[in-house]
Parts: sequence; structure tokens; C-alpha cells
Amino acid sequence: MKKLLSCLLLIAMVMSCVTAMAESAPATIIDFVDGNYAFLGVDTTAGNADACELSVVDYNGGKALHVDVKAKVPYIALNIEGLLGENYVKLASMTFDVGVELGSDGKFYSQSGKVYTVTGEDLVKTGYDWSVYMKNKNPKTAKVTFGSTLTAGIGEYLLITKETDTFVDSGRFPGEEPRDIYLSNLQFFDAQGNALPLDLSAVWSSPVTEADLSNLSVLTNVVEFPGFTCEAGGWSQNGFDIPEEVRAALVPGSVVEISFESANGTMWLVFPDSAAGWKRIGNNNQASINNSQTTAQITYEQIAAVLGEDTSTWGGRLQCEAGDTWKVYSVKVGQAAPRLALSNPVEFAGFTCSAGGWSQSGFDFTQEVLDALQPGTAIEIDFESEDGSMWIVLPDSAAGWKRIGNNGQATIIGSKAYITYEQIVAAVGEDKAGWGARLQCEAGSEWKVYAVNVGKVNQLTGVSGAVDFAGFTCSAGGWSQSGFEMTEEIKTALVPGSVVTISYESKANNIWLVFPDSDAGWKRIQSQTADTDGRTAQITFEEIAEVLGEDVSTWGARMQCESSGAWNVYSVTVGQAH
Repeated sequence: MKKLLSCLLLIAMVMSCVTAMAESAPATIIDFVDGNYAFLGVDTTAGNADACELSVVDYNGGKALHVDVKAKVPYIALNIEGLLGENYVKLASMTFDVGVELGSDGKFYSQSGKVYTVTGEDLVKTGYDWSVYMKNKNPKTAKVTFGSTLTAGIGEYLLITKETDTFVDSGRFPGEEPRDIYLSNLQFFDAQGNALPLDLSAVWSSPVTEADLSNLSVLTNVVEFPGFTCEAGGWSQNGFDIPEEVRAALVPGSVVEISFESANGTMWLVFPDSAAGWKRIGNNNQASINNSQTTAQITYEQIAAVLGEDTSTWGGRLQCEAGDTWKVYSVKVGQAAPRLALSNPVEFAGFTCSAGGWSQSGFDFTQEVLDALQPGTAIEIDFESEDGSMWIVLPDSAAGWKRIGNNGQATIIGSKAYITYEQIVAAVGEDKAGWGARLQCEAGSEWKVYAVNVGKVNQLTGVSGAVDFAGFTCSAGGWSQSGFEMTEEIKTALVPGSVVTISYESKANNIWLVFPDSDAGWKRIQSQTADTDGRTAQITFEEIAEVLGEDVSTWGARMQCESSGAWNVYSVTVGQAH
């Protein structure tokens, strides 16, 4: 009996030690048992990005991350540096289990995608393929081996995507959406195959807050072309009949916007049935395409120049085409508006409030804000609302209770709404004494405002036919210049109506051009002439010609950039403003 008790006591002690060791051992696997996924997020900035939803659910006898896929490609972001801490630079490979929702025919279908490392100061994406054959086993483990050089401390991260779904890509199930997927048992390994410990208290915070709008106009009063998702090979067309609401939106000043990807970054429109015949529009570099090559814009005026202004003669179908294999994820039509940003903003201190739809809230004007509201300025509202709308109300004006910027008149860019001084004056007059004491906000649904600022409006226009100044990547300190000799292609593109667009960052949030060899001498095209949103600056041909003359042959051999703070320039293009 004593031996039995001794054995039982020894077993209990061993089990206690094993349990304690297990509890103290660092986590090396993400199995979602605790329900935590705060270290994950959804990146919707890419042109083909899906607005998928994440949740932790019961799955396959355990827990898994449910990725509710809507229509496009889910980009699941991981704060990998936060998860791995000092071991992040050792990351060499990862594995994860992938499960897939049944097809409507009761079968499982193979899935594939990429894991992107997003690295370096420029957050460059490098993709590594994964695929799982699901017919005989679901879920199944995927493995990815990385080749990127990782640098800690600069906010690098990973993206897991599902880019091929053989259920919908087979073409046998029209109208079906991509299957949802389930992720679990994520592990990360060093070059020797050792599992790296994880800090599951890490939290995802997106370093990218806005989509790439380079070369593009902002669209207002947008009409979606419902169901416009299709693909084809290079120089092949695909598309749909034009619904009446889309045709009605095609009016002067409107733009067709295409969310796409293609192997060579091109995209344009085809009207196969027009009275003018089968016509391509926007090819030959005439479409406005952002630097990420995910969004293309073609104006009503470009279409009308080929087909005529009477849209009833444009035919029944709208198609897309590119110079290489392509996919289109959506097509929209809206009125073109310039991208707006403020320089030297004056903050309306403490302007944080919220209300229900069609309800107002706000504060008394400060003298500083009233003084800042001058011709060429705008009120910028950082907000969110359920329907994406926002405008202002002046309840005490001499002209009466006034809404300003409603009915789609405010320019809304992401989470910011802009109402210009000129719009205010049109409603309540130039005499600020007659504007009343209060500034309020309002929207067509429940809303919140986080900040209000007033400043000079910078307008960034859409650009078509952009010619890249190849290799224009450089940097310098404040008040120092760097740049390159202009190519003949760039000189040819510098014509009346053209715009030099500079993609940059600087400590001072400004950038401008220097022409050191012009016949007029060493010349700055000063910063106040460069419209900028802090990431992109535009300087027109006319602004340069005012200083150097209209004959480009007298501008000298070199184009340089300069800022009042340390700066980096990532690209320079020349194209025609919309």
C-alpha cells in the first residue's frame, strides 16, 4: 500500500511539473483557442482587395480564424514584428493550416495565394506562393519559405492572401462567390527549422491609411456598375451590358473608374457596338492609371472625342481590355473632383462631437478659425458616418439656417470632407459677421467628427498619359538639390497643359523643382506653387514656363528636386491634366 501511495504521489508530482513547464513555455503556435486575433487586420488598399470580415469560430474540433470572403482577394495582415519581437529578423519560413468552405456541389476545391513580406522603408511587397489541394484532405497545411531581408524597427509586416479559388475559377458555378477559408496553427521558423516564440499581445495597426490616388481624380456622386467582375487574356475583351443608371451618369465631367490588375499594368475600355464602330478608348497610355497600377480612369470627354457626345450612340455594351492578362474587380462612374489637401492648417481646437443622422452638433467659431477662412481655403473635417456623407451647418447666419456641402457638394476623400470658403460664401455671403456664432456638422446617417481644420486648399488633378521619368529616385538634406538629366521623352511630354507629378516624403511636407542650367539661370519653382498633400506634389507646365519661358529647349539639361527639410523622392512623371 505504501508503495502504491508513493507511486501515485510521484506520478502527481511529475504531472504537476509537466503542467507547470507547459504553462511557462513560450507560445510557438497560433491556434486561436483564446479567441484573440488583435495582431491581425484586413488591408483593403490594393485594387483587388476584398472587404472581408474576420472572426474566430469552432472548426475541425478546435478553433480557427474564419475569413468571410465577399468577392475579391482577402489581404490578411499580420503584425509579424510585434509577434516575434527580437526574433523577427530570424524569420525564414512559416506554416499554417488552411480549411475551405464546401462548394455548392458538396465538394472541396483547391485554393492558392501568396504570403507577401512588406519590407523596407518603402514597404515593398514580395510575394511567396502557397497552395493546397483540398479534394482529399481539408484542412491542409501550407508552407512558405521567405527570401526577403528583414529589418526590425520600421513597421514591416506580412500579408496572407487567397488569390485562386478553383470553385469559382472553374466557370461551372456562375454567380457564386469565392469560398470562405479558415486559418489555424500558424507557426514561424528560423533557418534551422526551430519554431520561434510568439508574443500574442501584439496588435495590428495599419501603416497605410489611404488608397493610392496618384494620377487620379476623386469621384463624387458615384454610381456602381453592378456585378462588373471579369477577366481575359491580353488584347482580349470582356464586359457587360450598360445599365440605365450607369448610362445616365455618363455626362460631361464624369469619369469611368476601373479597379483592376493586369500583368503589364495597362487597362482601357472597348465599346464594341457603337454607331462609330468597334472602338478602343484609353489605350496608348491615355488612361489615367495610379502608380500602384490598380486603378484606371477614363473621362467622358475622352470617350466623347471618339464616339460623340450622344451616349445613346455608344452601343449596349461596355468592355475592358489590357495589353496582357487582366482582371477587373469593379467599374464605377462619378463626377471628377480634384484631390484636396490643406497647407498651413489652423486647428479648430476641441472639435470632437457626434450625432444621429440628420442631426447637428458643433461649437462656437474661434476668431483664429474665422481669420483663417479666406479665399482659396477650405474646412477639412476628419469624420466617419454610416453612409459616408458629411457637411456643415451654419444655424445662426444672417441668411438663416443653412446647410452647406450637402447633396454631394462636399468633396470627400477617404475619411475627410472638404467644404471650401467659396461654397460658404455662395450660401451666406462674404461678410463673416453675418455667418453667425456657430459651426456645426451633420450627415445623412449616424456620424462622428474627430477633428476640424482650416487651411489653404491644394488641388491635385487627375493626369492621363503619364510618362515616367525613369530612375528618378533620390534624396538630400534640407535646402539641398538632387536630380537627373531630362530624357527626350520627358522633354517631349512637357507641353502646355502638362503636369509634373512628384511622389515624395519630406520632413517639412513640401517639395519643389530646381532647374540649375536654364537660360534664365539657376531657378527654383517655388514651393508655394506646388500643390501637395504631403505625399504627392504637382507643378504645372504653366508655372514652370512663367519662370523659365515656354521654350523647353531653354530649360537646361537637368531637373532637380529640393525641400526645406530632409527629403526623398520616389518617382517623377509628366502627363496631361484632366
